[in-house]
Amino acid sequence: MLVASVLMTVVASTLLKIGGRAVNFEGGIMAIAIGYMTTPLIITGFAFYALAAFIWIYCLSQFDLSYVTFVSSIQYIFMILVSIMIFHEQISAMKWAGCVFIMIGVILWLRG
Repeated sequence: MLVASVLMTVVASTLLKIGGRAVNFEGGIMAIAIGYMTTPLIITGFAFYALAAFIWIYCLSQFDLSYVTFVSSIQYIFMILVSIMIFHEQISAMKWAGCVFIMIGVILWLRG
């Protein structure tokens, strides 16, 4: 269930980024807000976030807070993969090193 919540959060962020590109940022704050509220990808992204939040609450009720919060950091790895595969972003060696440290930390946390 925890992995499902993490994956839904990654999907939600991806949909919001794609949807945000479709919104026209001219015409003031109300026009932008209406653009956000009427863009299907943004609405779907928020729905994924809401569903992920309910799963997150369930996980918090079943497991230690420290476990759930720490293991959810795997989201960073998934987001980098999405950034590369979908958005064709360049990831620096320093960012990759950070990901390696995160994964080492998660592995050590799970074993400890």
